[in-house]
Amino acid sequence: MENKLIYKVYDFINNIIHPYDIKLSSDSSEVISSEKICPVTGLDISMQPRNSKFLSSSGVKWYYENDREVFDKIVATRLTESLRSEDISKQFKGIAHSIRNAESNPRNNIKRSIQKLLNEKDSLFNNLQLIDKTKLREAGMNSTIL
Repeated sequence: MENKLIYKVYDFINNIIHPYDIKLSSDSSEVISSEKICPVTGLDISMQPRNSKFLSSSGVKWYYENDREVFDKIVATRLTESLRSEDISKQFKGIAHSIRNAESNPRNNIKRSIQKLLNEKDSLFNNLQLIDKTKLREAGMNSTIL
């Protein structure tokens, strides 16, 4: 941990001193890249704010205006039938919402199913031992907490 911190500090200082000479740190597993990738679509989201994790409505709009081929192949497939008749900005928001949900819905659905199983009032036994440990981890639940 300390070595990684030292390399990050070194890279930061080196980048300040030589801003046009970007070098990799000694830790070869760490790659410096200015390209950010949406984990759901696999598209570049470097045109969005730094803290964004998924393709947002502004990123969807960017692909609509600048790369229509990518928009039609990947992004527009997430547009629901009910949103097709709406104005374009609502369509962008709906597509971005669909992308965010694709990452969170499986986790939330598992969590909801586990809660339902554990809250059974007519159960004779504790069902916690019957639930797969990997599913508990996916749902963000720890078997010792429950």
